[in-house]
Amino acid sequence: MQQPGPRERNTIEKLARFSINRRVSVFVLLASVLVVGGVASSGLPIELFPAGFDPPFLRISIPWQDAPPREVLDKISEPLEEELSTVRGIDRIVSVSQVGASRVFLTFKQGTDMDLAYREVRDRIERARREFPADVDRIFTFKEDVSGIPVSVLGVAVDPTVGDVYNLIDKLIVRRLERVDGVASVTVNGLEEKEILIELDRERTEAAGLNIYELAQQLGDDSFTLASGKVNEGGRKLLLRSVARYSSVQELADRPVSEDVRLGDIASIRYEEPEKRYRVRAMSQPAYAIIVLKEGDANVREVSARVSEVFEEFQDDPRLSAAQVLKIFDQGDVVDESLGVLLQSGMIGGMVAAFVLFFFLRRLRVTLVVNLAVPLSLLIAVTVMFFIGETLNLLSLLALMVCVGLLVDNSVVVAENIDRLNRAGYSRREAAMQGTGEIGLAITMSTLTTIVVFLPVSLVDGQAQFFLLRMSIPICVALIASLLVALIVVPLGVVLTLPADRSASAPQARPWVKGLRWVWDRSFGLMQRAYGAILAVALAHRIEVVLALLIVAGGTSAWWKVRGLEIVDQQRDERAGFEIDVRMPSHYTLEETEEWFLASEKIVEDNAEEFGLEGWFLFHSKTGGELQGWFTTPRSTDLTPQEVTERVVELLPRRAGMELITGSEIQVDEDGSDDSTWRVTLHGDDPDQLEDAAEDLEEIFLNVPGVFGIRRDDQQQPNELALVIDRGRTQRYGINPRAVAGLVSYALRGQSLPKFRDEGREIPVRVRYEEEDRNDLESLTSFLLPTARGDFLPLSTVTSVRMVDSPRSIVRRDKRIARTITLDLKSDDPDATVERLDFVRSRVNLPEGVRFADGQRDSGGEELKSMQYALLVSILFIYLLMGLLFESFILPLSIVFTIPLAAFGVFWAHLAIGIDLDFLGMVGLVLLVGVVVNNGIVLVDTINRLRQEGLERGEAILESTERRFRPIMMTAITTIGGMVPLAINGRLDSGISYTSFAWTLIGGLSTATLLTLLVVPVLYTFFDDLGRRLSSINGRARQVRLGRNRGRGRGLTAAPVDPGS
Repeated sequence: MQQPGPRERNTIEKLARFSINRRVSVFVLLASVLVVGGVASSGLPIELFPAGFDPPFLRISIPWQDAPPREVLDKISEPLEEELSTVRGIDRIVSVSQVGASRVFLTFKQGTDMDLAYREVRDRIERARREFPADVDRIFTFKEDVSGIPVSVLGVAVDPTVGDVYNLIDKLIVRRLERVDGVASVTVNGLEEKEILIELDRERTEAAGLNIYELAQQLGDDSFTLASGKVNEGGRKLLLRSVARYSSVQELADRPVSEDVRLGDIASIRYEEPEKRYRVRAMSQPAYAIIVLKEGDANVREVSARVSEVFEEFQDDPRLSAAQVLKIFDQGDVVDESLGVLLQSGMIGGMVAAFVLFFFLRRLRVTLVVNLAVPLSLLIAVTVMFFIGETLNLLSLLALMVCVGLLVDNSVVVAENIDRLNRAGYSRREAAMQGTGEIGLAITMSTLTTIVVFLPVSLVDGQAQFFLLRMSIPICVALIASLLVALIVVPLGVVLTLPADRSASAPQARPWVKGLRWVWDRSFGLMQRAYGAILAVALAHRIEVVLALLIVAGGTSAWWKVRGLEIVDQQRDERAGFEIDVRMPSHYTLEETEEWFLASEKIVEDNAEEFGLEGWFLFHSKTGGELQGWFTTPRSTDLTPQEVTERVVELLPRRAGMELITGSEIQVDEDGSDDSTWRVTLHGDDPDQLEDAAEDLEEIFLNVPGVFGIRRDDQQQPNELALVIDRGRTQRYGINPRAVAGLVSYALRGQSLPKFRDEGREIPVRVRYEEEDRNDLESLTSFLLPTARGDFLPLSTVTSVRMVDSPRSIVRRDKRIARTITLDLKSDDPDATVERLDFVRSRVNLPEGVRFADGQRDSGGEELKSMQYALLVSILFIYLLMGLLFESFILPLSIVFTIPLAAFGVFWAHLAIGIDLDFLGMVGLVLLVGVVVNNGIVLVDTINRLRQEGLERGEAILESTERRFRPIMMTAITTIGGMVPLAINGRLDSGISYTSFAWTLIGGLSTATLLTLLVVPVLYTFFDDLGRRLSSINGRARQVRLGRNRGRGRGLTAAPVDPGS
C-alpha cells in the first residue's frame, strides 16, 4: 500500500475520511441543499437583464412648436444648461437645438446614484422652466435604464369615425392597464386630449379694435383661482378663495371683449382634437403607441403574463369594436425564448457530458455520482444568488449553463483517481481517501485559478464591469460548490457504488454491449498508445517542437494582423427588429414628410416576408421621425438585424438634405473614424468665428489624399425669415417692440390659456387666428398694431423681412457651441488616410477662441483596453497561485505559456465559422484564461509527485501523462460538448447571440487541450533544466560565501592574544 501524500494533502484526506465515516451528516447536508435550493429556485426573480444596472445617462426633450434653432437655443437650451450644470456627479452636457425642439443629453460619472441624479435633474428643470416661453407646456425626461425596458408595447388603430378617441383609449385601455399588479406607468404616444379652440376672425377682431396679443392677455388674466386668506364666519375661521373661472363654453362665448362685442361675435369656439403635429402609424394604418413599464421590483414574466391577459380581454371587449389593439413588443416573450434556449442548451450539454463520462468510466453508478456535482453545485449557486438579491437573467443563466461543463471537472478527476487506485488493488475506503488526498490540492488550485480571473473585474470600466461581476458571482459560487462536492460527496458516493469485491464475477453483459466495449477499449488504447509515442518523440526533439510551436504562433499572429478579428458591439445585433432615425430638411412641411413616410411604409410592407417582419411602426413630425420593424417569433429569415437594416436603408427613397441614421444612439461632437468616415469637432463661443474656422478646415482637409467628400452637421441653409423690428419707428409711434413680437408669435402659433374645468376634468384652451389669416407672408405683414395715438398701423410699417441662413441644428457641449465635420474616405486605404488627417490636424493653427474637441470618448475602446489589462492581471494572479502550489517560480511558466497560445484557437474558430468576436466572446475569453490551465496544473502536480516518489523525470512525465490522459480528455470533451448546443442554437430570434461566446470556449479549449498534452511536458523539461541550473549557480555562490566566512573565522581563531590587553 502506498504512503499518504505530503502534509498539505492530509487535511483534504481527513475531509474525505469525514465524509465516509459520517454518512448521515453528509446526507443531511445534501437534503438541506435540496430543500433550501428548491425554495430559492422557485423564489428567484426572473428578468431579461441584471437588476440594478443604471447607465449614467439621462435625456431631456422639450418640444416648442415651429421655433427656429437659434430661438430654441436662447429661450430653452441655454437656461436649462445653466441649471443642469449644478447637478452633482454630472460629467458632460450636450444640447441639440433644432427646429421645434430642444434635446439635452446628460452623461454622469461612473458610480453616480442615478435615482438621486434623476430627482436633481427634475428639480433643475422646474427651476429653469420659469424662463421658458409660456407655450412650452411639455417636458420629457428619459432615464436610460436597462431594467426600464418596456414590459409591453401595444399599438392601437382606431376607426376615424370615432368621436372621442382620447376617452376611448384612456378609459377602456390605459386605465385597465394601470390597474395591473406590477405596472408602474402607462404612456400613450400620438394621443392628445381634445381642447377648446378659440379661432379668431381677423377682420372682426381688428374691427373691434383688438388683436390676438391683447385679447390673449385679457383672457388669461380673468380666468384664475387665488388663495385670499381667512375670514371669521359664525365663530369659525374659514379659508377664502377668489374664483374667476368660466363654467361653460357658452359663458366664455358671452364674455365681452369691447363695447357691444362678445367673444363669440369675433371667434368660433369649438371643442375638438388639436391640430396634430406628428403622425403615428402601425401596420400601415393610423395608430397610437401604448408603452407599459413595470415597477422596479416586479417580476417581468408575471407582469407580462398579466398584461397579456388584459390584452386578450381587449380583443373580446365589444366597446373596443372600433379599435384594433396590436401587440408590438412583449418582454416576457423575449425572456421566455432566451431562457428557454439556454435551458435547452444546458440540458443537452449536461446529457452530452453524462454520456461522455459513462463512455470513459463505463460504470453507470460512478457516472451518476460524478454527475451529481452539476445539480448540487447549481442549487448552491442559486441559493446564494437568492440570498444576496440577484436575479435569474440572461447573464446569470448563461453563467450557470457554462458551469454545466465545468462543474464535473473536479469530480471527474477525483472519481477517476479513486477508480484507478481501486483497480490497482486498494480497498474502496483506502482508494477514496488516498485518491482524494493525492489530487485534492491540485484541483483546489485549479478551481482557484478559474475563480481568480474574476478578481481584477474592478479594473474593468463601464458596463463591462457590471456584466462581468454579474456573471462572476454564479460561476465562482458554483465552482466552489463543485470543489466541495468533489472532496466530500464524490468519495462517499464512489465508496457506496464501487463493488466491494472486484474479484467477484460481474453479471454478464449483452453481446452488443460487449462489442461496444471491445471497440472502445481498442480505440482508446490505440489513441493512448499513439499519444505516448508522439510525446516520446516530442521529448526527444524538444527544440524542434518549440520551433514548430513558434512558427505556428508567428503564422497565426501574422494572419491575425492581415485578416483581422473584428471585435464588434453585440448590441447592434441584440435587437428584435430594425430601427431607423429619419431627419428631414427643415423646410419640409408635415404633409411632405408624411408623404415620404407613407412611401417608405409601403416598401417595408411589400418586403415584410423577405425580411421576416411580423409588424412595423412609424412615428414622425415634420422635421423627421422613426421607422421600426420587428421580427416574427420564431424568426422566418436568416438575415441578421444589421443586414435587414442595411437592406431597408437601400430601398428607402432619398430626398436632398435628409439623413438616415440606423440604431438608437445619436453621435454628437465626437471625433474618431470608421472604415469610411473621419470626424473632427470644433468648439467655440462665437458661432460666426466657428463657422469661418470650419470653412477654412474644409479646404485644408479636402486637399488631403484619400478624402473625396465632406459633410458638416450644421449645413446652413437660407430657410429662415428674420422679422427685423425698427426701434426708431416703434418709438415714434409709441408701440412696444415686445408687443410686436408677441403679436407675431401669437398670430402664427397661437397661445395656450388657463385650462377649462368641467366635471373634474381639465380641458386645454387655445386661442389663434383662422388658418387663412396666418398662412402667408402677406397676411403677416398686414397685421394691425395699435399706436399711442389710438389709431392702427400695419406691421410692415415698423418691421422689415429678410431671408437668412439658419442651421438645421445647433449643438453645444458643456455650454460651448460645437461644429462637427465628417469626411468621406476612399475605400482603397482608409487607415493611411486617417493617419494623414491626424497629422494635418496636429499642424493646424486655429484662431483664438476656437479649439478642437478633446477627442472621441470611445467607451467601447476604453472598456476593451481595461479588459485586456484585467486579463494580464488575471494571468499574473494565476502564475502566483501556481507558484504557491509548486513551490517554484520557474515551473508555472510551462503552463502560463499555454494561455496566449489558446487564444489562437479562438481566432481560428471564429475565422472558420465566419463570425466576429463580440462582447460575450470577450467574457468567454476571460473565463478561458482560468479554465485552460486546469489540466496543466493537475498534470504538472502529478509529475512532481511521481518524482518525489523516486521516478526519474522522463519516467515521471510518461507515467503522469498516461494517468492524466483519460481525465484530461474527459474534462475537455464534457466542457466542449456542453458548449456545442449553444454554438449551434446560440442566435436567438430576439437577436441576442451567444455564438461567439460558445466558439471562444470551444476553440480555446480544443487548442489548450492539445497544448497541455504535448507542449506542457516539453516546456516542463526546459524550465526544469533552467531551475536546476539556477539552483546550481545559486548553490555554488552560496558555497563560495560560506567558504569565505569559514576562512575569516579560522583567521580570527588563530590570531595571537595579548595577555595584557
